Amino acid sequence: MSLKQKLTNILQGGIAMMINYFAMQIEFGWITLEQVPKKYREKVRELVEASTLGTDE
Repeated sequence: MSLKQKLTNILQGGIAMMINYFAMQIEFGWITLEQVPKKYREKVRELVEASTLGTDE
């Protein structure tokens, strides 16, 4: 695996972790979607919507 590939994998993993972190904070009510950085907002919104599918709330 090349150095470029390794760095790409690390960055992608970090981005996924940030998206999950923000989604968790929204689920707990600690932050709102507007407080999520614009860079991650769309993916976080999709994840939060997907996590509420099938619930009877």
